[in-house]
Amino acid sequence: MKRPVFIAECGLLCARGGNAQAVAAALWAGESSSSTRRLGDREFPYFSLPLAEPNWLKHAEQAVRHVGTQLGPLPAETPLFVASSSFQIGHFEQQGEPFDLPAANAAFSCQIADWLQLSGSLTSINNACISGFSAIDTARSLIAGGQIDDAVIIGIELSNDSTLAGFAAMELLSRTACRPFDVRRDGLVLGEAVAAIRLSSTPAPWRIAGLRTGLDAYSMTGPDPAGGPIGRVTVDCLNEANLLSNEIDLIKVQAAGSPGSDLAEANALRQVFGEQIPPLVSLKAALGHTLGASGISELVALIACLDAGKIPATAGYQQADPEIWPIFPVDRNIRQIKRALLSLIGFGGGLASMIIERA
Repeated sequence: MKRPVFIAECGLLCARGGNAQAVAAALWAGESSSSTRRLGDREFPYFSLPLAEPNWLKHAEQAVRHVGTQLGPLPAETPLFVASSSFQIGHFEQQGEPFDLPAANAAFSCQIADWLQLSGSLTSINNACISGFSAIDTARSLIAGGQIDDAVIIGIELSNDSTLAGFAAMELLSRTACRPFDVRRDGLVLGEAVAAIRLSSTPAPWRIAGLRTGLDAYSMTGPDPAGGPIGRVTVDCLNEANLLSNEIDLIKVQAAGSPGSDLAEANALRQVFGEQIPPLVSLKAALGHTLGASGISELVALIACLDAGKIPATAGYQQADPEIWPIFPVDRNIRQIKRALLSLIGFGGGLASMIIERA
């Protein structure tokens, strides 16, 4: 038994706004300003949530409850899938030493379930930047197989010094701005986000047509520059959806401003789509790279843009890179999209590709 799986409801809180429609409007308007985070004597751009609460745990509760209300009433027994790369490490940092660690950082998921008033089965996913799509894939498989009918998937990534310090130590962060596919790109810009979707077997406007994950073992910190593994996961996703490459109307690329990863992704696009590359858009220069929450937050933001029929320009892109040209994000435009492909490239080699289709 294999049932279609639909995206029934969406919720979002990120640097660009407090719901998906507000975020889509901000993206269309070209908003991409960020705040900053200080690490020692260095300062980095950072996309913070529009919440003033200084206590980390209360900050998290406000964000989760805010997003939960956007999903509407939920039966208490609805299964919950939590995706994050850092869980509550920011809470531990704020406590100071000494502090007691729980048996697993994923114990934070139990707190999230309480805030959402959900008492059903609970699953935590932590595989870096593709955590959100992995959580969606897990829930989707159970719905498609008839084991459950609905599921809530929430991606959460909140500020903490450990993540910032780790990326800074590897010189992966930009000191100025995220510039996807641009010749001047020099690194990532991190941020916070909480986003959620409800998947269902009941028909809704958008359906998941295909979803595949994979692994690029070329390096712990970056993909194969030739783009082969990224391309293969994309082809697997197209095959699952029973689609040809020319049936994709838009691609939400990873394009996080990393010199190596952006080039690898561009090479993968050439391999899969040849000279007929669909319009491209990257959202990370306006939302920040929200790591474990990025897949879900960008999915929710993109669906809101598609529902409005308005494809935003990619912030930060100004000057073409000769190694990437003629692949580049398109300017903002009004168009109806039937099928969109979303790509994720994760730290440590995780890869994911998903196709959504108007039902």
